[in-house]
Amino acid sequence: MPNFIKKYSGVAIAWLVVVILSIIYLPNMSTLVSQKGQTKIPSNMQSQVAQSIQKGWGHNISNTTEAVVVFNTGNKAIDSTQQNNINSTIQKLRDNQNKYGIKGITAPFDNAATQKQLVSKDKTTELVQLNVTKDRSIQSINQQLTNSVSTEGVYTYVTGGDILNDDFRVSTENGIKKTEVIAAIFILIVLILVFRSPVVPLISLLTVGVSLIVSLSIVMNLVSAFNFPLSNFTRVFLVVVLFGIGTDYNILLYNQFKEELSEGKDNVTATIHARKVAGKTILFSGLSVLIGFATLGLANFSIYRSAVGVAVGVAVLLLVLTTLNPFFMSLLGKKIFWPSKNFNGEGQNKVWQWISKVSTKQPIVALVIALIVTVPFMVSYHNNLNYDDTVELHNDVPSKQGLLVVQGHFSKGTAEPSTIYIKSNHRLDNEKDLNEIDRVTTQLSNQKGIKTAASVTQPSGMPVDQLYVSDQLGDLTSKMGKAKNGLNKINKAATSSSFDTSALEGIGQSAQSIASSLQSMQAASSGQSVGTTVKALQKQMAAVKQPLSNAQVRILTMALQQQASQQQSAVSGLQGIASDTQSIGNDTKTLAKQLKAMEAKLKKANKGLKQIGNGMGQSNEYLKALGKSQAADTFYIPNKVLKSETFNESVNTYLSEDKKTAKITVVLNNNPSSEAAMNQVNDLQSQVQHNLKGTSLSSSTVAIGGQTANISDTRKIASSDFIRTAIIMIVGITLALIVITRSILQPMYILGTLLFAYVASLGITKMISGAFLGQNLLTWNTPFFTFVMLIALGVDYSIFLMMKYREYHNVDASPAQQIIHACSVIGTVVISAAVILGGTFAALMPSGVLTLIQVALGVIVGLIILVIIIPITIPSLIQLTYGEGKHTK
Repeated sequence: MPNFIKKYSGVAIAWLVVVILSIIYLPNMSTLVSQKGQTKIPSNMQSQVAQSIQKGWGHNISNTTEAVVVFNTGNKAIDSTQQNNINSTIQKLRDNQNKYGIKGITAPFDNAATQKQLVSKDKTTELVQLNVTKDRSIQSINQQLTNSVSTEGVYTYVTGGDILNDDFRVSTENGIKKTEVIAAIFILIVLILVFRSPVVPLISLLTVGVSLIVSLSIVMNLVSAFNFPLSNFTRVFLVVVLFGIGTDYNILLYNQFKEELSEGKDNVTATIHARKVAGKTILFSGLSVLIGFATLGLANFSIYRSAVGVAVGVAVLLLVLTTLNPFFMSLLGKKIFWPSKNFNGEGQNKVWQWISKVSTKQPIVALVIALIVTVPFMVSYHNNLNYDDTVELHNDVPSKQGLLVVQGHFSKGTAEPSTIYIKSNHRLDNEKDLNEIDRVTTQLSNQKGIKTAASVTQPSGMPVDQLYVSDQLGDLTSKMGKAKNGLNKINKAATSSSFDTSALEGIGQSAQSIASSLQSMQAASSGQSVGTTVKALQKQMAAVKQPLSNAQVRILTMALQQQASQQQSAVSGLQGIASDTQSIGNDTKTLAKQLKAMEAKLKKANKGLKQIGNGMGQSNEYLKALGKSQAADTFYIPNKVLKSETFNESVNTYLSEDKKTAKITVVLNNNPSSEAAMNQVNDLQSQVQHNLKGTSLSSSTVAIGGQTANISDTRKIASSDFIRTAIIMIVGITLALIVITRSILQPMYILGTLLFAYVASLGITKMISGAFLGQNLLTWNTPFFTFVMLIALGVDYSIFLMMKYREYHNVDASPAQQIIHACSVIGTVVISAAVILGGTFAALMPSGVLTLIQVALGVIVGLIILVIIIPITIPSLIQLTYGEGKHTK
C-alpha cells in the first residue's frame, strides 16, 4: 500500500514540474489572440478577395487599416474657435504621419467633395479618415491615435472596424478575468455546502486549476508554433468547461470515495475502488465531451474550429483527475472531508425517484407533458440572429461612442462604408472605361438604401455636370444660339442693302469730259509757235498802218518766248491732270459696274445666309431636345480634362497605383451590420458583374470589402458550417454513446432529450434577453456555442444516469425498476453537477459581453430543462422500449 502513495507522490511532483514549466513557457495570450484569434474567412469569399486587392492598391496605403477620427460638439454647431482647434489637430496628424504610422489622411476641408462627405448637415460633427499601417497592433494604434487627437473644446473619438473588433477582444479578456474569479468563488462556496468541508473544495479547485494552466499553455503554444485554431472565446470556454465539468467529475469521484470510506475501507483501498467505479463514469463522460469538442476540429469556420482547444483541456483534465486526485485521496483519507463526520454517501433523491416512477407508469402521458412544456418555446424561437458585433461592447467604450456619434449625425453606414473593387487586366484611365465606371456608379447611387456612391468620376458622391453630354450640349446650344443671332443681323443688313451707282456713273462721265477738255486745251496751247504769233501780229499791225519796229519785234518775241516757256509747263501739268481725271472717270465707271455686280452677289449670299440660319436653328432645336433626353446623361470626359491636375486627384484616390483597379465607395443608409445591409451588399456584387457584361470590363474581378461584406461572409459560412459541424458532433457523440450504453436506441433517447432542451432553451433565452437585456435577437454565435456546450456537457448527466442504470445488479428488477433506482441514486449528483455547471456559466454574465451572457443563459436554461425532463423522457422511453421485460445489462 505505501508503494501506491509513493507512486502517486511521484505523480504529484511531476504535475508540479509540469505546472511550473507551463507557466514559464506560456506565451502572451493577449498578443496571440490579437494576432491570430480574429475571425478567419476563406480566401475565395468576396470580402477576402477585396482585402487582397486592397493590399496591392499602392499609393502608399497598401496593407493599412482604416480609422475614423470623430470631432463632435454635442448639439451645437462647431464655432470658429473649435474649428481652429480641430484644424490644428489635423495639421498635427499631417506633421507626424511617420510617427503615427499614417499613410493617408482625408480631412473635411480638403476639397468640396470631402466637405460634403465628412461634415454633418447640422455642422456639429466632423470626420477625418485615416489609413494606418498594420505594422503595429491595433490596440497600440488605437491608444496612440486617441491620445494624439484629443482636442480642446470638442469631444474626440477614434473608431473603425478593426478598432471595434480589438476593443471587443479586450472586453472579452477583461470579462474572462472576472469569470475566473467569480467561478472559483462560486465553486468554492457550493462545494463547501455540498461536502460540509473546506478541504475538498480547495483540492478540487487545485486539480482543476492545474488542468487549466497546463491546457492553456499547451493550446497557446500550439497556436504560436502551428497556428492551432484560436478565437476570442477559446480561453473563456476553456475556463468555464474545465471549472464546470471538472468540479462535476470531482463531486462524482469524492462521493464515491466517501461511500467507500463509509464501508470501512482504508485510504488506499477506498481510493482504488472509487477510482474504478466513479472513474469509469468520469472516463466515459469525459470521452464523450472530448469527442464532442474534438469533432469541432473538422469545422470550416475558424471560430467554430477554435472550440477544439476545449478538447485539449478535457484530455488534460481527465489525466489530472485520475492521477492527481488519487494522491490527495490516499494521503488524506477521511481528513479530506474535515470537519464532516458523515460518510454515508449520497442518499436517494426523492424528487427524481417520484418523477421517474410516475413516468414509467404513464410513459405516453409523461412524454406528452414534456412536449407541452418544451414545444411552445421551441416554436417561439426563430433563427433571426444579430450579426452586429458592436452590441458586444458596452456603450461607454470610446470606439463604440464614436460609432454612435457618427450614426447619429450621418447615415448609419458612414462610419463603415463598403468598397466595391473592379480589377481589370488593363489601365482604366481612359474615356471608354471611365464611362463604364461612371455608369455603374450612377446605377448604384439610384438604388434604394444607398446614400452615396463615390468613384473616380463622381468623387463627391454626385455626378460632375461638366463631364456629361447634357451639360456639354447646353454650352454648345448656347453658343450656337449666339451665332444664329449674329447671322440674323448680317442677313437683315444684307437684305436691306442696295447700291445706287448713278452718281458714280455721272462722276465718271464728268471726269472723262473734263479730261477731254483739258486735252483739247493742251492741244490748243501747244499747236502755235512764238514766231508764227509774232508774224501774225506784225501783219495785223501793218494793216492798221502801225508796223512794229525791229526793236519792238525783238522785245515782243522775247516776251512771247518767256510766256511760251511758262505756258508749256502749265500745259504739261494740265496734261497730267487730264490723264488723272480720265483715269478717275474710267475707274468710277468700273466701280459702278462692280457695285452693281456685288449687289447681285449679295442677293445670292443673302439666300445662303437664310439657309445657314435656318439650318443652325434646326440643329440647335435638335441639340436642345437631345440635351433633355436620356441620351444626354452619357458620360464623356474630354482629353484635356482627363489629363488635368484636378482630375488627377480623383484618379489617385479611386484608381490603384497601376491604374488597373477602380474602387467605388458605397455608403448605406442602414446599419452596416444589419440584415438589410448584408442582403444589399450580397446583391451588389452580382449586380455590378451583370452591369459590366458585354463591356470592356466584362472580364474584371469584382469584389466588395468593408465591415458589411465581412459580416455577410461570416453569416454565410457560419450558417452553412453550423449544420455541418453539428451533424459531425452528434455523430461523434452518438458513436461514443453506443459504445457506452451498448445500445442503439438509448443514444437516440439521450440525444433527442438534449436537442429538445437545446431548442427550447434558445426560445427562452431570446425572451429573457429581450425582457432584461434590451436585445430582442440572439447574437450570431450564441446558438452554436450554446449547442456545443449543452450537447457536449449535458450528455454527461444522461451518461451518469445510464451508468447507474447498468450498475444495478438486482436480477429480479425490471428495466423500469432499474431506471427508477438509477434516478433516485444519481438524481442528487446530477442536480448538484447542473447547479455547479450552471453557476460556472453564470460567472460569464458580469463579463459584459453579450454573446457570453446569452450563451450562459442558454446553457443555464438548458440545464434546468434537462434536470426536469431527463427523469421524464428517459424512464418513459425505457418503459416503452423494454416494457416489463427482464433486467438489462
